[in-house]
Amino acid sequence: MTFRNRVSLRNLLLIFVLSVIVRGVIFITLPNDIKGIFQPDSKMYVLLAQGIMEYGRFAYSESPQQLNVERMPGYPFFLSGIWRIFGQGFMAVIWIQILIDSLSCVLIYLIAEKLMEKAGWLAGIFAACNLSMITYAFFILNDSLFLFVFLTILLCLIRAIESDGWRPYALTGIGLGLAALIRPVIMYLPFFLAVFFVLHIRRRYKRTWSVAFLKALIIITGFFIVVLPWAVRNYIQEGRLKLTSQYGEQLLQYVVPFVWEYSRGTSFIEGLKKANREFEESAQKMGYDLKTIRPFDKADLQTQMALKVLKAEPKSAIIKAWMVGMAKNLFAPALVDFSYLFNIERPHFFYTKGKNALDRIFNFIKGMQGIFSWFLFIGLFWMALSRVLQLWGLSRLFRSKPWECGLVVLIIGYFLLVSGPVGYAKYRLPFEPVLIVLLAIGIKDLFQRWVKRDFSQSESKN
Repeated sequence: MTFRNRVSLRNLLLIFVLSVIVRGVIFITLPNDIKGIFQPDSKMYVLLAQGIMEYGRFAYSESPQQLNVERMPGYPFFLSGIWRIFGQGFMAVIWIQILIDSLSCVLIYLIAEKLMEKAGWLAGIFAACNLSMITYAFFILNDSLFLFVFLTILLCLIRAIESDGWRPYALTGIGLGLAALIRPVIMYLPFFLAVFFVLHIRRRYKRTWSVAFLKALIIITGFFIVVLPWAVRNYIQEGRLKLTSQYGEQLLQYVVPFVWEYSRGTSFIEGLKKANREFEESAQKMGYDLKTIRPFDKADLQTQMALKVLKAEPKSAIIKAWMVGMAKNLFAPALVDFSYLFNIERPHFFYTKGKNALDRIFNFIKGMQGIFSWFLFIGLFWMALSRVLQLWGLSRLFRSKPWECGLVVLIIGYFLLVSGPVGYAKYRLPFEPVLIVLLAIGIKDLFQRWVKRDFSQSESKN
């Protein structure tokens, strides 16, 4: 049976409705105090959206004269668009994000069905009930919007593997550009995908190197067509042909403190304070005023200091920070972030003390109290089990569709590497749907094997 015959509008609607119901039930049980929907970055997005509405400029409403080059424009324009239609409140934003997240569940169903027949239903149900997706649909953050765009890209990528046409490559490049305008974390992925598809086109379709390079170049060209206007805007404003000035902050305030955990034994919070203090002292000695310094100049100074620090650190500490970060990305329970929605009192991992990462994790879990701690233990058990089932699903996918399997590994590996030491459930969200699909494939394969074995045993007895 072909993919088109397996997928019906009825199936898509059922997955969508189930997803909306699950999220709707959570919505109506939220406490009257909805402060949990606001995360540390939420205020910046809100101020930018207000700046767009009130002044017609991509700037904080508190300082409209200074155009912003730190944040990407996708989510603030998304917020301002909703507010123009429904008024400046947050309930409409949450409901729109719930609908978008439910559409993402439909896309996960389609991706799973493309990769393995009859795996779609299971993947769609898992997506509808996935706590990571549910949680971030309720936050005033760009994650749900980014995830939806990225899932459309995944469908285009799978189509590019299946066909020898040009169109999927162009759509992939454009989609990657749109996703980068929401979250810049994806900005390096087009180059990895270009290498992947050069090899794919050469090996699978036996095309010449020139044809393979041209098709891969379509992805990069489509990407640059979308993001270049924003980079040019930043160049005109600040003299830098870059998408964002966040790169310095990421290195100095996240990567360096996490590396210090393993080289100096300091906690992340202590390392963060130390890095900021030393940066302020260094900037003052160089004659910079951090209150008036231009954003890209500040980012460059942060980057220079961070690279200088990292070069002096043992390579083993850097590698360990990256490996532990990737492990946290894979196993951090989404229930911890979900607790914000219901104002549940719990310890905070960054402030949890311990001799090393494992000791901190143990102390963090030990600090949980009441029924929440039991839910956390159940969640950790399910996560460990699901990772085993996902590995099995990956092995089954490799046997049936090796190139699609290679794409899956590339996607997971990319986000684990770029997130680096910064690991928790939020940074797993871009590849969470891939894990959901692998889980569905693994369970489906094991169930079929069990049914066949049971049938064989009953036949032998007869």
